[in-house]
Amino acid sequence: MIARLTWQPDDTHLPETLTVDMPATGVSELHSLLTAGAYFGDTVMWIPVRNDDGTYTPRLFRLARITAIEEQPR
Repeated sequence: MIARLTWQPDDTHLPETLTVDMPATGVSELHSLLTAGAYFGDTVMWIPVRNDDGTYTPRLFRLARITAIEEQPR
């Protein structure tokens, strides 16, 4: 599942929006957790991020810093 992930890096005050590729169930579960206001603390997750050339690179995200995730049509 392709999705747009908005997160707040800890080295800047501006949020970033990235294109990610996750299993559809992962996108749904993460979205449910975010809308429920769950507290993640220092929990992290590897999420594949799409590069400009169309390839994917896993990046480590602190879940407490993810502010939004939305599914994208293919």
